Amino acid sequence: MGNKRLLIIINPAAGRRSPGKFSHIVDILRKNNLAVTIMESRYAGHGQLIAKQNAPGNYDMVIAAGGDGTVNEVLNGLYPCKIPFAIIPLGTVNVLAREINLKNKARNIANCIINGHTAPCWLGVANGRYFSLMASAGLDSLAVAHVNPGLKKIIGKAAYALSFFREVIKSRDITCEIDADGKAYTATNVIITNGRLYGGHYICAPDARLEDRQLYLLLAKRTGRLNALKYAWLMVTHKYPYCDSVVSLPVTKVTVKCKYDNIPLQTDGDTAGVLPAEITISDHPVNLVQPCKGS
Repeated sequence: MGNKRLLIIINPAAGRRSPGKFSHIVDILRKNNLAVTIMESRYAGHGQLIAKQNAPGNYDMVIAAGGDGTVNEVLNGLYPCKIPFAIIPLGTVNVLAREINLKNKARNIANCIINGHTAPCWLGVANGRYFSLMASAGLDSLAVAHVNPGLKKIIGKAAYALSFFREVIKSRDITCEIDADGKAYTATNVIITNGRLYGGHYICAPDARLEDRQLYLLLAKRTGRLNALKYAWLMVTHKYPYCDSVVSLPVTKVTVKCKYDNIPLQTDGDTAGVLPAEITISDHPVNLVQPCKGS
């Protein structure tokens, strides 16, 4: 892979959490005769702009360094360009890294970039915006929308759990109306995913694969605080997709509506507007760089 040109788009806030790790990765890449250009995203949406303006025709690979939000921004700027896309996980949660079994050590990440293979990764599209893994609406999207950013910096992903419990305590019963490939459903919480994992740890769609042109829809049917806590417990014990009150099915097009105003939609761990939402699959996949087996 010598003499290849790499563009790394880094979220400096995420990079500050692991400055030594990022520097070590860059050193390994450069020692392998790779031409590395680093550009920092300075504000929300800047990573998308950098990728859109700089990637096509100028680089052999584009790399997002940060958390899931950085990955989402860079993908939205890169698509539909078919340049190989890689990640350097640095953020609070790195769901895509876990989905492709990318280990967190600097040498493993650098080795993936240098020696990894590209595989197709189909994206979801929510109201015209691409997401790498997941969209959802309901209590978990409310938790994402209302998470305390200061607390998130201190305790990381645990801040999302606290936000979820706060939403359970204060929430009204939410009923979403869903049209999935022409069939009607109702649910209190909606997940649309093209990956196996929820939050990077918990199996929610065991049959999902990034390389399949297929989304999976999971619908939690029962309302009420106790049921919300039950669903959360089922998720952390990897039993959620097997619960008799959770509908799970493959889909290609989903619309989600709610009678209440301002119910947020979240994609890849960040708020992406409010319902209603139309979710489909991308026209073609991105070329995602993944670790070789055993590395």
